[in-house]
Amino acid sequence: MRPSVTLGLLGPGFVTGVICSSHGYSPRIKEIIKKATKDGIDLVSLPFAAAGIATIEAVGKFDIGQYDFSNASYVDVHAHAVPSFYRELVPTTGGFPTPNWSLEDQLKFMIENNVARSILSVSTPGSAVVHGNAQYSAGLARILNEWLAELRRKFPKRFDFYAVIPLPYTEFAIKEAKYALKSLGALGLGLLTNHEGGYLGSPTFRPFYAAINALPEGPHVCMIHPTIPWMKVNGTDVISNPTIYPPGMVEFYFETARALVDLTLSGTLTNFTNIRYHISHVGGSFPSVEDRFLRSRDPVQAAAAKEAYKTQLWYDSAGPTYFAQVKGLLGYDIPKSQLVFGTDYPYSQFPQSLSTQAILDADFLTQAEKSAIFVENAEDMFHTHFH
Repeated sequence: MRPSVTLGLLGPGFVTGVICSSHGYSPRIKEIIKKATKDGIDLVSLPFAAAGIATIEAVGKFDIGQYDFSNASYVDVHAHAVPSFYRELVPTTGGFPTPNWSLEDQLKFMIENNVARSILSVSTPGSAVVHGNAQYSAGLARILNEWLAELRRKFPKRFDFYAVIPLPYTEFAIKEAKYALKSLGALGLGLLTNHEGGYLGSPTFRPFYAAINALPEGPHVCMIHPTIPWMKVNGTDVISNPTIYPPGMVEFYFETARALVDLTLSGTLTNFTNIRYHISHVGGSFPSVEDRFLRSRDPVQAAAAKEAYKTQLWYDSAGPTYFAQVKGLLGYDIPKSQLVFGTDYPYSQFPQSLSTQAILDADFLTQAEKSAIFVENAEDMFHTHFH
């Protein structure tokens, strides 16, 4: 018999009742455990299992009726959700305190910022909380994805989600991607710029890309989010931040560039063309280096890469990116149809109202192009229509 557990789930101030009783888990949770076991994941043995399961069950107790979205219209493709159990596992992100999050605050933020639908994802480090532990990573990814899916099921007009993918464990990653897309209704897959030091062009990840590339109903979208740079030193993972500043302050910009360069030079972009990529923060520092590394490559390879940047990649606006940064991206003739709207809530340290206003004030965009950034371009990226 399992002991009773009472936990705060959706955020500070939201407390659920007892989740474990003499009657055992609910049929819904039993089914989740059964499916995880089938995929080689022993959920109940993991230290975060009780808290994670409680998080899933709490979603059904929340009432969205009091929130008025009648004036909201934007699609936010870069929004993060932080269940309380995950924040306890990850108290800092990129060297800064992991922000508090609650479903109430998320919905209020959306209304205040004209957001009708948020595509939720789990920020760095995703499931890579304990390096070198495949079971832990796969189990955490599964719990988080079941929770995100529960939010989507409960609030289908407000949320979709990117599934957490437990790379570098390729076999688990493939199973999780297929399960999330087919059974949970994930809109896409969430990747980090590196997974435990393995960058996205790593040869060990090729089976993952091959599997996603071959899935029906594609192309599927992979979001690429910056994370802490890791490297192995004498078999030990260490943070490779060369500055005295938190990696979230400096290194995240360059992580996006590293990942895109790696995807390009490895041939991943051009070999697996049935995959689309959602790039955070209009590409970070990537536009600053694109010419320098591509113009020294074979012209045929360079042309193929540039075509991929224009057709397979979409770039979100999260952060203060529309004052000037996005112009560097557009300087490479990236179509404005590849620009999408993102907020980075609740991690952004810059007022969202000012970031949004910068898009609305942009003199290099027509009114139609601005409107498309907020809705239609996201629909094109996901090849869907949001109602």
